[in-house]
Amino acid sequence: MNTEKIRKDIETIRKKNPEFITVANKEWYALFKDEIRNSIAIEGVFANRNELLRVLGKNERADTEKTAAILGYFEAASSMYEYAHNQYKEQEFILRLSDIKQIHTLMMRYEKEVGTYTGDLGEFRRGDIEVAQATFKPIDAYYIRPAMQLFTIWLNAKLKEDNIDYLKLAAISHIWFETIHPFRDGNGRVGRILLSYVLIGSGYVNIAIKGISKNDRNNYYDALESCDSCFEKINRKIERSKKLSVAEVDAYIDIVDFSIFEKILKSCLTQAVKSLKKTKKISLGKEAVLSLKELSEAYDYSQDYLRNLINRKQLKAHKQGKLWYVKVRDMQEYVQKIKTSK
Repeated sequence: MNTEKIRKDIETIRKKNPEFITVANKEWYALFKDEIRNSIAIEGVFANRNELLRVLGKNERADTEKTAAILGYFEAASSMYEYAHNQYKEQEFILRLSDIKQIHTLMMRYEKEVGTYTGDLGEFRRGDIEVAQATFKPIDAYYIRPAMQLFTIWLNAKLKEDNIDYLKLAAISHIWFETIHPFRDGNGRVGRILLSYVLIGSGYVNIAIKGISKNDRNNYYDALESCDSCFEKINRKIERSKKLSVAEVDAYIDIVDFSIFEKILKSCLTQAVKSLKKTKKISLGKEAVLSLKELSEAYDYSQDYLRNLINRKQLKAHKQGKLWYVKVRDMQEYVQKIKTSK
């Protein structure tokens, strides 16, 4: 599937459901959960599907590193993705330093609470760091702000250009961000949320970069390393107090082949679109009674979202054993109420 076909498919999905990027949409929510599980796995935090569902479905408090990582990623990404989606609809998408800092603030706050992160939320690191087994050297702490300012200036300038290759733009921006490594911790996850944020703001959708298996993680890291040399040069120029223009940055970038990483992103986008096109509508009588699983399959709502509606007494339901059941009539009343309130 080529990128233009992917874009057209997403536009078709958006026309059918303008608010499709929301946890209420079961197809999108399934994609989102897959993204969370894979992204935290890249950082060495492994959660099986049941653990993920338990944390997200029961609104658990963050009391371990794993629950903190899951909840932090969920809150940061869901908030920023809906924001980027709205920006795209209004044709106002830009990237600000405050947006990047907000991702870090939301993502790391639970880890701050449980004590697995002791740095400042949403603040650039104050000391130099090394990235294990990386081929690049993160920029010196003193130059993080000018490096990040150049990064956002360049990205926003590219967004204004005609016939921009948004997939390549997202790939370049992710690799550049990771070579700056602006935060004390969480740069990988922030960078992947930022990657999907740029994709959504450009008219695409968030993606799940595979990272559960060692082979998948190696493929991801190898792809990053295959095209980070130009940003090494840019970082060293900035450290020598060299002020670079957008054109000068382009000159460094243009000599590098980003196709390996672009191929990974294209594959992830193709899979995301296939997942989002699985929508299934079922015609049911008003007096029919469905389990949450059946209700989720009949309507565009995730089971977790429906369960939360029940817990907040916004949707009538009754329990049999461990399962909730809802009458179709009550579901239709809820849907109608939501439509009339907009």
